[in-house]
Amino acid sequence: MRLRLFAAVLLALPFSARASLAQADASLPAGIIERIEFHGLRRISPAALRAQIGSRAGDPLDPARIERDVRALDRLGWFDSIAVEAQPVSADGESLRLIFRLAERPFLAEAEFRGARVLSQESIAALLAAKGIKLKTAAPANRAELRRGAHAIEEELAELGHPRAHVRLRLEEAPGGAMRARFEIDDGPRIRVARVAFTGNRGVSDRALRRQMRHIVPGAVFAGLRHKTVYTPERLSEDLDRLQNFYRNHGYAEARIGAPRVEEVEPGAFEVLIPVEEGPFYRLAGVEIAGVTPETRAAFAPALRRLAPPAPYSQEKLERAREELARLAARQAAPGQGARPAVELLPQFDRAAGIARATLRVRESDVYTVRRIEFAGDHRFSDRYYRRRIALKEGEPFDPQKLEQGLERLARSGFVKPPTARDVRVNLDEAARAADITIRFDEIGRQRISLVGGASGQVNALGLVYNVFDLFGGEELLTTHLEGGLESLDLLLGVAKEAVFGTRASLGLSLYRNVIRPRIETRTGRQRLFTSSSSGLGLAWDYPLTPRDTLGAKYDLSQTATRASLGALPQPIAGLPAARPGARESARTVRLEWTHGDAAARFDAASSVSGGALGGDERLVGASLDSSRVLPDPLSDSRNSWALRGHVEGVSAYGGRQLPLQDRLFAGRQVLRGFGTGELGPYALVETQNAAGRPAFVARPAGADLIAAFNGEYRVPLDRRFQAAGFFDTGSGWLVPNWLGANKPAVLRGTNGVLRASTGVEARFTLPVVNRTLRFDYAANPLRLARALVLPDGTAFRAPDRRATFAWALGSLF
Repeated sequence: MRLRLFAAVLLALPFSARASLAQADASLPAGIIERIEFHGLRRISPAALRAQIGSRAGDPLDPARIERDVRALDRLGWFDSIAVEAQPVSADGESLRLIFRLAERPFLAEAEFRGARVLSQESIAALLAAKGIKLKTAAPANRAELRRGAHAIEEELAELGHPRAHVRLRLEEAPGGAMRARFEIDDGPRIRVARVAFTGNRGVSDRALRRQMRHIVPGAVFAGLRHKTVYTPERLSEDLDRLQNFYRNHGYAEARIGAPRVEEVEPGAFEVLIPVEEGPFYRLAGVEIAGVTPETRAAFAPALRRLAPPAPYSQEKLERAREELARLAARQAAPGQGARPAVELLPQFDRAAGIARATLRVRESDVYTVRRIEFAGDHRFSDRYYRRRIALKEGEPFDPQKLEQGLERLARSGFVKPPTARDVRVNLDEAARAADITIRFDEIGRQRISLVGGASGQVNALGLVYNVFDLFGGEELLTTHLEGGLESLDLLLGVAKEAVFGTRASLGLSLYRNVIRPRIETRTGRQRLFTSSSSGLGLAWDYPLTPRDTLGAKYDLSQTATRASLGALPQPIAGLPAARPGARESARTVRLEWTHGDAAARFDAASSVSGGALGGDERLVGASLDSSRVLPDPLSDSRNSWALRGHVEGVSAYGGRQLPLQDRLFAGRQVLRGFGTGELGPYALVETQNAAGRPAFVARPAGADLIAAFNGEYRVPLDRRFQAAGFFDTGSGWLVPNWLGANKPAVLRGTNGVLRASTGVEARFTLPVVNRTLRFDYAANPLRLARALVLPDGTAFRAPDRRATFAWALGSLF
């Protein structure tokens, strides 16, 4: 009697091992493992492999444990194939010999690139490194990684205008049983699109159709520099989809875009000819609602008015109405009803009259049970990693919205590319009322590098964040953050773990050191008010209450040393920290945070408290509210968007303690473009003495304990990586005296709570390697503190608010 279990482990199909073992489970004898053997080894010792598996001699044979062993061996990257075989060694069949048959990967001796004319050797090396493709020599050769490298080179050449490029991978034997990889690169001809033409369109002009294209637009401004003349089938396919949607949303419900022809009109220049079959033009004659309660019909009336005839037929507007009706019906459904109601869109067309009618019918949705969820792709991460982050589970009712939210959560991690509709396949079994889901991921890698920082008039800070995921196999995230400049220095080492103790909670631990040296603009130039150095330990906990709500808590234990830098002033100044070197205080802080929403609409609320029963020298309470929303612009067919944000933040001392200057909000560019550090807050009136010994007064920035701001943007995407925006920002900062403690500065009248505003334009570019947004903005400040204020000694003070500024930063403002 002999039983063979074959588990061919393929990176592209990571679930195949599980399937193979499950099929053999029914005939597997209930035996005891007498010994474990590894066959096929040449360089690797059996002892090294025994340490990687969980099966042990003397244990019962467990198919689930064997499956885990196969995956553990596969993750080592040392083998091309793994097969498991169980052989009885006793007559009664109770004692078994467990055999792992392994095919070792040959070592990679060399990787060479030949024939490339467009890409240099250095460019190819940088490209592979940016995509996380590692071709390690003197290490087991990974054929899947080699194929990924060839595909990456082809994609890069296509993006540079060589869509017919081909990379042939040749694997040759080298001395010592090693392998040599040779990439034979054929660049192919450079295809430059000189013109895009349309045939068959009568109701829509060529100019209007060209405006819908985003990737291949040879007539655009700086088309060559922005790669608008580069042809690839993928780029053209996306533009054709946009053309199809444009027609269906502007009255042509039956329009068809034919197969395009790419023809060479002159050496190196091509024409893309796109055939169009428009069909009849329809106007919407009416929308009927069926299967709803009177309450739902009344609540849906405003949406119906937006579809009032005789507007041109728009598939997109009807789909939005269907989604809004589905949300209304779900909210007004009886508790315990079960599955949420489904809304069908049933259009009817009268070709002779050129009119269309639509019916939105609400009915009980068909409930499908999720039978199987499978993952495909490069699969550096385990199935468990993906299943924990997708809220949809096997055995639960199929919920498309739940699946979409889980995919968005995975994409936000930064380790996988956002899946497209082509990457998600849902097969519905009508007979069994079951759904089988397959999701293909394009993994970026376990390492992620991003830039942080920004500037306003001068370089303020620039830094690097390096993340490594699952380095030790525990799905942990290690973070190193280094950021510095003229005003600050931030160092952080952190580790975070999701799904702690099998729950949905996440736990993080960090060690940090921060140095703050703010330089505030004054009449005599930029001055440094103080230097504050903090070091400590932070413990953070997050728990997703719902797919859209997350509750977080953080505990900080820190020590802060502050030294004032207020010039050669002999006496202390009321409300500002004394200039005594080495002043120290400890802080114990608890912070609670609640986050609701997603990328389109988000609301954040946070509160913190330090001191009191928590201990430490600092006694502060603080709170903040932040709300942002992105709305598609219907006038641009949702191509452009409006973005709105509101922000309120405050801090206060309690228990008779003073609110130190370093803890006040030196708000500026963080909330309003066009204003520097400290320019939103009021000014303190400080009494000094002049050279003659007479009283004199100066005005110094005093920070704020309450700020409020509003930001509005109109965003226009120019390319896949470029975006332009017009913005309007407004806000103010206050010093509320009762929040400061016992020692209060004298606030200069006319500077507290003054409304500021800026307006301008901003250009954004997504950096390709670190996937961060680089922003450049020009802001004019129509509302600023521009008038002169008279001090008690008769001198005039004018705030350094500038008329206009040019600045750059990394990351979006909101």
